[in-house]
Amino acid sequence: MQVGIIIIPSVREIFGLSMLNNIQWLVVAGISLLPILIMELQKKINEVLFGKTVYEYKEVRG
Repeated sequence: MQVGIIIIPSVREIFGLSMLNNIQWLVVAGISLLPILIMELQKKINEVLFGKTVYEYKEVRG
């Protein structure tokens, strides 16, 4: 919904926004992915330092 407000011209005018350029979209994508990277790094640190595994993957036989 938030991206739609920026992309759809008539809605964008209602909110008084302007279209983002490619560099700005890259910044948005980078900031959006940052929490995922931080959480994965934290899980790996916990595994190495404390021996705590968040998820154990088990093979499912059918």
